[in-house]
Amino acid sequence: MEWRSLPEILDAEQLIELALHRAAKKRSGQSDSAARKLSSLADNLGAPLGAIVEKFPSLDQLHPFDHDIVNLSVGLDELRQSLGGIDWARKQLQKLGGQFSSKAARARGERALQLQRQGYGRLTSVVRQVSDRLEFLRNARKILGLLPAVDPEIPLAVMAGAPNVGKSSLVRAISTGRPAVREYPFTTKSVSLGHITARYQKLQVMDTPGLLDRPDSERNNIEKHGLAALEHLSPSIMFVTDGSGTSGYPIEGQQTLREELRQRFPDAHWIDIWSKCDLEQEKPLPEGAIATSATEEIGVAELEQAVIEILLPE
Repeated sequence: MEWRSLPEILDAEQLIELALHRAAKKRSGQSDSAARKLSSLADNLGAPLGAIVEKFPSLDQLHPFDHDIVNLSVGLDELRQSLGGIDWARKQLQKLGGQFSSKAARARGERALQLQRQGYGRLTSVVRQVSDRLEFLRNARKILGLLPAVDPEIPLAVMAGAPNVGKSSLVRAISTGRPAVREYPFTTKSVSLGHITARYQKLQVMDTPGLLDRPDSERNNIEKHGLAALEHLSPSIMFVTDGSGTSGYPIEGQQTLREELRQRFPDAHWIDIWSKCDLEQEKPLPEGAIATSATEEIGVAELEQAVIEILLPE
């Protein structure tokens, strides 16, 4: 899901100010000017609210991966309640706008102006009632726009491993063009999503935030984002081990994590990668692992070919 395509969302006061400005442009002095202004205000308040509800994808039809990362990032229940509140406000604006503009159209003079003032107050009050919902959705849009836009219809290989083992560097090394790098909200963590073009097809390669060798109950939301990708996107897994010791995580702990993932995802295609092989290694390269160094471009072509072969089997 490409969350960055969601339209900009104004806060309550910005929305009211813009709608009042547009309503004021309706010509005064005509017998139906109050009705026209009321109708304009209701429309210019309601239309942006309707666009918010319309442009957000149906939360009940999200891909399981998107479902999990949305829930982890902003909370599905609050997102659903906020969208429901905005839709309620849209309907109220439509109802009240129709009622007040209809009454004002039949009134004259001071009575028409009185209805206009009353209508303005009621309409703007509806928007202010959902100001907290609007603010939540404004923040949710920003957060969701930072998440990786993975296409579940395109073959995907995901790099997994402990933090600082060189996953993102390898994604950049084997990708065609420059990968999209997204910062996770409120953290210094980022994820790189790149592409490889082979046999006239586009393939996706993505790193994940580092996983630690610990139970799920102790893992944070950033780690759970990575697991969501492995669980719901049926990717091929490229497990990266840093044999140099520079990541700060012992090889034994990295290999325990590797075995956990192998048991957890027994049907996944698998590539073992040994990173930072330009540095002195603490242990010999295991049989079948690809020795790599992103900085020295060691094993990059071999790794790219291995990814192509598992994502596009002959």
